[in-house]
Amino acid sequence: MDRIWLRHELARKLQAKLIRYADDFVVMCRKDVVAPLATIRSILENLELSLNESKTKIVDANKEEFYFLGFALKVKVSSKGKRYPHVNPKKEAVEKVKNRINEITARNQAWRPIKEVVRDLNQVLRGWSGYFHYRNSSLALSKVKRHAEERLRIHLRKRHKVRTWKESMLRFPRRVLYEEYGLYKVPIVAGWKTAHALM
Repeated sequence: MDRIWLRHELARKLQAKLIRYADDFVVMCRKDVVAPLATIRSILENLELSLNESKTKIVDANKEEFYFLGFALKVKVSSKGKRYPHVNPKKEAVEKVKNRINEITARNQAWRPIKEVVRDLNQVLRGWSGYFHYRNSSLALSKVKRHAEERLRIHLRKRHKVRTWKESMLRFPRRVLYEEYGLYKVPIVAGWKTAHALM
């Protein structure tokens, strides 16, 4: 499909840009959406493929949010009145990683060596934050970071039979979680603004 799109200069002819990753793609159209959609269907039919109609929809990105590769995308207006593409993890992506953190730090995992628990937690946090460390994701990154801290503290409280939350805060402050237990510190400022693929 990519080769056909390039060979026939469909981006110019249809005023539409194809953005694809594996079998997921978005077609960004300047005006007309009917012709690009019909063209995509025709190309796929020739390749003996078909669109997943339940996932296929037309969205006015100037007014509506849409989702692609785990991100929520929407055009917003800055405080200075400038329009910009707002890109951050969709709510389900945040909930999914929080649920995984809960599983790793659950009470029934207290039998495992703490180094293994923290290792598995760090693996999840590195992977998730590495993928979503982009554009307007700072708030979501902060939420995941705080959740990981809270869950590790709860896990340590149960493991060491610490009675009260106040006592657990004194015994396992943030510094201890990172310096003594080696929790991965999720970066809370999305540090890169554009994405590109090496060809």
